[in-house]
Amino acid sequence: MSKFGDGLNIEFVRAVKKGQIAEPFTKADVEKFALEKGWHPSPRYVNVMLANGASSSHSLTYKKYFLSLGNGQYRLSELAREEV
Repeated sequence: MSKFGDGLNIEFVRAVKKGQIAEPFTKADVEKFALEKGWHPSPRYVNVMLANGASSSHSLTYKKYFLSLGNGQYRLSELAREEV
């Protein structure tokens, strides 16, 4: 079992889809969401979660739930909208 519910990526995607978090979102939004849930991911974990989740060149098995808009802003990918 994940220490962040079903996984921080999935839990965060669900919150965005429910309208609890507005798009575009940033690292600060992820950190605030995690703290509200009582979770304490490291700052590096949050950075990597967003960067890897938006990178087409990162691991082929890592789900690409985010799209980078630049300047530290992200939105959900079509995969996140359809799959989660």
